[in-house]
Amino acid sequence: MGKTRNLNGIPGNLALSYLSTLGYYDGGYMADWLNYIAREKNVKEIEIDILNSIIEPTETDIRPLKADLNKLRGILNKELSIHGFETEFIKKAVMKFEIPIDNPRFKNTIYCYPFIEDETGKIYKPKKRIIETAYEVDFNPIKKVKIKTEKMKNNWISRIKKMLN
Repeated sequence: MGKTRNLNGIPGNLALSYLSTLGYYDGGYMADWLNYIAREKNVKEIEIDILNSIIEPTETDIRPLKADLNKLRGILNKELSIHGFETEFIKKAVMKFEIPIDNPRFKNTIYCYPFIEDETGKIYKPKKRIIETAYEVDFNPIKKVKIKTEKMKNNWISRIKKMLN
């Protein structure tokens, strides 16, 4: 078994991987989705359980937020293996997000507090919270779908008109 102090960086790595620009799903980055669903459902805190793919509160449990959880489990398993630990050594891996929906000055700011807990109950977390910015302040996937559908509809209508002329 490796040294447990080597596990201190894992929660931050998981959160940064989740919030990176590689975490893109159907028109938005994870920070955009978190900001959108928090404001849509009027929720200030979202908790994502990486190991069990559970998102609390349940009204924020949407597919885009779960899209990269398998990738995060893979990163966790790889990091544990590198440091000489079995996968079962970690019993809990959670990212807690705070979204200041009441403060207009921080309209697109997201705070993340990730941690992992081992089988002995020891908690590993970064020294500082992780601050991320949603890329699109007014991100709205429903609006994007409407615009996309309208463009496709207009494109088809113009094609049919060309064929008939």
